[in-house]
Amino acid sequence: MRIALIFTLAILIVGTETQSGETKPQPPATTVLELREADHPHMIDVQVTVDGQPFDDYWTSIFNAIFDFADTDDNGVLNEQEIRLVPSARAVRLSLGNAFTPPVAAIQSLNEILTDPSQKCTKEQLRQYYQRHGAGRLLIGSGKLPHTAALTQALLQALDADKDQRLSRTELQRAETALRRLDTNDDELIGVGELVPNATYPGSWAANALQTGSEVNLSPSGQPRLVLKRRNTQLTSHPDDKAIWQISVADRLTDQPLQVSTSKTRCLSWSIPGPINELFAQLREEINNADPEPPKPEKGARSRDRRPSRAWLTPLGDRNGNGILSQQEIDQWLGLQQQLIHGQLLVSIYSGGGLFELLDTNHDAALSIRELRNMWQNLESAACTADSHVELQQVPQVVLFVVSQGYPDQLGRRTTTDVEWFRLMDRNRDGDVSRREFTGSPAAFDRLDQDHDSLISPREAARQD
Repeated sequence: MRIALIFTLAILIVGTETQSGETKPQPPATTVLELREADHPHMIDVQVTVDGQPFDDYWTSIFNAIFDFADTDDNGVLNEQEIRLVPSARAVRLSLGNAFTPPVAAIQSLNEILTDPSQKCTKEQLRQYYQRHGAGRLLIGSGKLPHTAALTQALLQALDADKDQRLSRTELQRAETALRRLDTNDDELIGVGELVPNATYPGSWAANALQTGSEVNLSPSGQPRLVLKRRNTQLTSHPDDKAIWQISVADRLTDQPLQVSTSKTRCLSWSIPGPINELFAQLREEINNADPEPPKPEKGARSRDRRPSRAWLTPLGDRNGNGILSQQEIDQWLGLQQQLIHGQLLVSIYSGGGLFELLDTNHDAALSIRELRNMWQNLESAACTADSHVELQQVPQVVLFVVSQGYPDQLGRRTTTDVEWFRLMDRNRDGDVSRREFTGSPAAFDRLDQDHDSLISPREAARQD
């Protein structure tokens, strides 16, 4: 997974560089998207705050913190010796996937930071260097869902009991029973791979970087052209077709869902934690348990018996330049890294979705018991039903907007609850506890299942906890 992750991030990151390796100047970071369908624009204002600060302001504070870490003599100017402690812009961008700034593309000279050799390297000059090279920007990647047609056909084949090539309300109401035979791993979920053998979801990562001023065609073949563009200016007016997507990072990542729909397109948005905090916790533990020096070869010793070394960290965190990392220097470096990754966000946009995406409401690549029961209601709310039948031609194209801290290893939106026993019993992570998952007595289940639907919801669990 880490290899695929780094490869994907390299695809996303390379968009900020020219083929010669030189970096193009970038305009100030903006978060305005334009979704255009049949030449009709819908503006999406992505408003991001980190610990209550606007996204750009937070990253300015991070650049200042990097400067303060490197400015060991506290004179407000970085010299040639101090820049060895400054992570390169590429390292800052790569921290999105690594959960720290790796020792790559190290800055060799102040001339790499300064546009004018006569200048001094101040906080402002360092900030401008990072911004020119695309560090501290909201990274947006796009991709397409490849199995939409196959999933639609598989659902039609499994649910169309009368073989009239249509799905009726009655057939959808029987979905829980009709699809049960497909649950080959017996986890009470109908997964993408059980509907379409060997299919994975989302199929490919959103690895195409959406740079400022560039656009991407989201339309499946044969449908009206749908284009998403990242604008290079903020909104100066208040257009009628404007939506706001509010994203907030504090103790955890949250968002206010994006409300954008057209006659042929439905946009769905949500936030997921991403792996970055877990990766950082692993890094902290590895560093604290590592030997300070590289292992010395010993006759007869096996390499697997040697403890890992943290010698790679010495040139990155040795602030007093004595060649030895103190615990204080390690803690200072880790503190800086934690601040930095706290503001690392990735927006993944997946286009080409359809029937399955409307039914898989928590986007975990599987249909749960509750989702099977709610099929008709979900399609009815998407305005693709008529006369007790699903109008498959009216199923809108679904575009998914997912924000995460770090590169996500899955897209599913997990149910959050403080009830510990509920989290432990919900083994398939579908947001409900079924009778099979419940480890208590049948009488206890019946007492908790207040609406008697054979599922304990998080709300029901909280009421009785």
